[in-house]
Amino acid sequence: MDRATAMLAVVMEIYEGGKDLIPDWELKEQAESALAAGGTDGLRRYYDACLARWSHQIRTTLERDRRKTLESERERFMSIYLGAAR
Repeated sequence: MDRATAMLAVVMEIYEGGKDLIPDWELKEQAESALAAGGTDGLRRYYDACLARWSHQIRTTLERDRRKTLESERERFMSIYLGAAR
């Protein structure tokens, strides 16, 4: 699996794990768009932007149901981005 696919897989795990809790969540579509437009750097920027703007309510909702969040998966995402995990 290449880096871009692995990075997107992390985001998709978060999305798939929480889409039933967050109505009209556009995480998947926007992540795919960011990757298509800017490659791995674009997806990393999108991930960081989501971390900065995510409402406390989204994080709390996911954590309450013991779901993965962008915060909980950031280290894994960044290790893939930096090439440490393959």
